Amino acid sequence: MKHDSDRTLVISLGRNGRASYPERPWEDIEPVLRRMWEFDGRLRAWHDVRAEVQAAWRAGDLMPLRERRAFERSRAA
Repeated sequence: MKHDSDRTLVISLGRNGRASYPERPWEDIEPVLRRMWEFDGRLRAWHDVRAEVQAAWRAGDLMPLRERRAFERSRAA
């Protein structure tokens, strides 16, 4: 489960982390996301995916409010 499938997990981790902690800064949440990532020892090293996870996290800042609310509602269901 290297590289190709990791991409989907990276994006999901960043987006779901943002949705779970919308008011928290990246610096506070990165250690939590890192522990979640590193829990599965089969995945690439954190330093190899950190920038991608952060980009997915920051993409939440750019998501229009209507889309963000719909995304958050879908996660709650």
